[in-house]
Amino acid sequence: MISGKKIGFIGGGQMCEAIFSGMVASGQVAAGDVLITDISAPRLEQLEKEYGVGTTLNDGANAGALQVIQKSDIVVFAVKPQFARPLLGAVAGAFAPTQLVVSIMGGITLDFLAEYFPQNPVLRVMPNTPMLVRKGIAGIAANQLAQGAYAQLGVEMFNLVGRAYLLPENLIDPLTSVSGCSPAFAYLFIEAMADGGVEKGLPRQMAIELAAQALAGSAEMVLQTGQHPAQLKDNVCSPAGSTIVGVHALERGNFRATVMNAVTESCDKMIEVGKKA
Repeated sequence: MISGKKIGFIGGGQMCEAIFSGMVASGQVAAGDVLITDISAPRLEQLEKEYGVGTTLNDGANAGALQVIQKSDIVVFAVKPQFARPLLGAVAGAFAPTQLVVSIMGGITLDFLAEYFPQNPVLRVMPNTPMLVRKGIAGIAANQLAQGAYAQLGVEMFNLVGRAYLLPENLIDPLTSVSGCSPAFAYLFIEAMADGGVEKGLPRQMAIELAAQALAGSAEMVLQTGQHPAQLKDNVCSPAGSTIVGVHALERGNFRATVMNAVTESCDKMIEVGKKA
């Protein structure tokens, strides 16, 4: 059970905020059970003031990180992957074997983490920012010591902020490109649709809201009906109607191929980042 567990975050960036704030909003994790460390004092002050979580400043000696480790049942590493090796080298020895290690560092593999945590249950997790509104996606890969109860604890933890999928590690990077990077693609699509509406006379804020709600509703239709997106698309396209004309315009601009390229190239970049860590 996640309730009552002490959860520590090393790194207080946007993804950290999306995860812990969604968990607190779920009512299953108390703000007082969350402890965050970061190198930015203003950032920590902001998080503490807004959410009521505990914070501790991390200095050059990693005092804040060590404090988080000492006080947490679950420790989430939420720093940029290029900082992984020096950070893990400095603090890994402070872990007890029963502590669950969670890494959301992009591209950092379980084999990489095994160098520092050979005796700990470790989860490699790829989340996305919609966790802030509890509509996120998390892909979870578990090392051998995290099979069973620890893996299920990770699934429970991230189900609080959306949907969590336990899957083989070789699928983590493809999942990241589809669910982790795609919010940016979706925001771009919303912005573009809103721009089209503005060109035709809609007020800017109204156009943005209309586009966002249309995208949210369409996504919910896919999830709730279980129908293939192509079928749902066909249901909207009346013969000789305006929608099929718009679909034709998207196809003329290589819309689907461009989106596919965005996903596959994002995946390739994630793999590249992991190799450089």
